[in-house]
Amino acid sequence: MERKEALARVPFLKELPETVLAEIAAAGRERKLSRGELLVSERDACLGLIVVLSGAVKVYKLDSRGRELTLGLEAPGSSVSELPLFDGGNYPASAEAAEDGTRVLVVPRDQFQSMMALHPQIAILALRALSIRMRKLVVMLEAQTMHSVRVRLAAYLLRASEGRQTFRLEGANEEIASQIGTVRDVVSRTLGSLRESGAITVNGRTVTVQDRDVLRRIADFGDMAP
Repeated sequence: MERKEALARVPFLKELPETVLAEIAAAGRERKLSRGELLVSERDACLGLIVVLSGAVKVYKLDSRGRELTLGLEAPGSSVSELPLFDGGNYPASAEAAEDGTRVLVVPRDQFQSMMALHPQIAILALRALSIRMRKLVVMLEAQTMHSVRVRLAAYLLRASEGRQTFRLEGANEEIASQIGTVRDVVSRTLGSLRESGAITVNGRTVTVQDRDVLRRIADFGDMAP
């Protein structure tokens, strides 16, 4: 993906004039990473605006036991951990390449700050984009607080099935974990729990819904399912 095309897909940049996008693109430098190669570590100082050009970047946190919680997989045209770009703090999470040959564009923070001063529209659009992200985080937090992983995973499978009896799970368990607010190992164990309940069978990445009523009751009532 070309630099300007990638920048034009970033939520807080896509409404900018092409001339401004070209200015931001020219200020950046490209970096190529191998799968698993670290881009930034939690608590590192902000590098600047980071936009994925190709491949994918995984954003994650590690708990005290070393378990990984995937917060998101950023595709081409997405920005990575942009919060410190605006608040001046350190990175709240780590990020690494999820695929070989991943390329990112890095625009140094001081240069990007200068561009925001010249083009105040960037800050206005950024505020909107961060507000949308905050709403999504609030929804995720509510789900984690009020519902067990078993409930969230059952609801996820119902959505993913789209009424079909048999379907393939898109992405790895860590990607599913990032969507329901847990970690990969817990997803694996909970799939086993749902299989034992008779709601589903699992063969590799293929899931068959054996009893949709049971799966729906788990999604609605969790461990209290009748």
